[in-house]
Amino acid sequence: MTAQGHDIQLVANTTGASGLDFHYRRNQLFWSDVKTRKIHSQPLLSAVSSVSSDTDITLPGTWAPVAIAVDWVGDKLYVADAIGQKVDVFELDGHWHAIVLGSNLSSPADIALDPTVGYMFVADSTQVVRANMDGTNAMAIVSEAAYKASGVAVDLIAKRVFWCDSLLDYIETVDYEGNNRILVVRGQTVPSPSRLTLFEDRVYWSDGTKQGIMSVDKYQGQNTIQVVYRKREVREPKGVKAVHGLIQPYASNPCGNQNGNCDQMCIVTVGDGAGMLGYRCACNIGWMLGSDQRRCNLIEEFLMYSQQRFIKGRVLDPVIEGFSDAINPVVSRKARFVGLDFDFKDKYIYYSDVLQDVIYRIHRNGTGTSQA
Repeated sequence: MTAQGHDIQLVANTTGASGLDFHYRRNQLFWSDVKTRKIHSQPLLSAVSSVSSDTDITLPGTWAPVAIAVDWVGDKLYVADAIGQKVDVFELDGHWHAIVLGSNLSSPADIALDPTVGYMFVADSTQVVRANMDGTNAMAIVSEAAYKASGVAVDLIAKRVFWCDSLLDYIETVDYEGNNRILVVRGQTVPSPSRLTLFEDRVYWSDGTKQGIMSVDKYQGQNTIQVVYRKREVREPKGVKAVHGLIQPYASNPCGNQNGNCDQMCIVTVGDGAGMLGYRCACNIGWMLGSDQRRCNLIEEFLMYSQQRFIKGRVLDPVIEGFSDAINPVVSRKARFVGLDFDFKDKYIYYSDVLQDVIYRIHRNGTGTSQA
């Protein structure tokens, strides 16, 4: 639909759509479905020739892809997993996958990228986290007076982050360093903001109480609020995105020449401070970077541990910070994992859940869960 809420068109039927983003140059629309537990894709604009194929992306085990963000410079897809409390990164076709941010998150609800400088931002419960797009240097740029950060978006030109709090009912903004905090709007006019997007001078948000899409001038605030779209059949609106070519400006892809000479994934991230984007190589889960920081080697030795609802594996001696997960975490919504062992010959993990009084086993690759 347009910014005024006209020309409504149904583009896809879903069961539990949550995250939403697009790759304008490739003419791809992506959305996550928390019921199918998949990332779906299709052509963004049907009148434009698409270079993509419709590919569904998923992970074995339990995960909840509540939000997604497209890196249109490095051609990657970032996914916030609410159950696994992590951020995953995929190739657009799902061929490779790694965990880019796997610690210090409690309830990631939304994610936004600025791949022109190499930053990602995560709305995570009582904080907004900024990290480099390779997962390094994670830090909270908003932590005070935040209770349930549910949506986050970036202003690429002003280099500012906008976020909303669905319980304290406000939309605010800070710069990329977490300074110069400004209130955009708050109170009964934003009773339950869920997700955000920006276009030109306006902020658009989905609202669970008003059951629709609203907008406000990011400079003028309260008196400029407009109803963009609201109908009775709208229930719990989630992701919202403004679609325009200018929203995804061109930046030179440092991975564009022979994939940065990386064996598997080449990740765009913050550069050396000279204004140029940087990059680093990463490996598919179960593989680790070699000493040359280019090649990927199969992980044969790793540290495995249980932690309440999680079983995780870590690379013992990583050559560089980040991407140190050796396995896809084993996750349960309600569990208390205690006992733990590994069958090296058959590659099965055995673990006990003292809440269910059950011993399980699962293959190292995350498939084949069964009671032992």
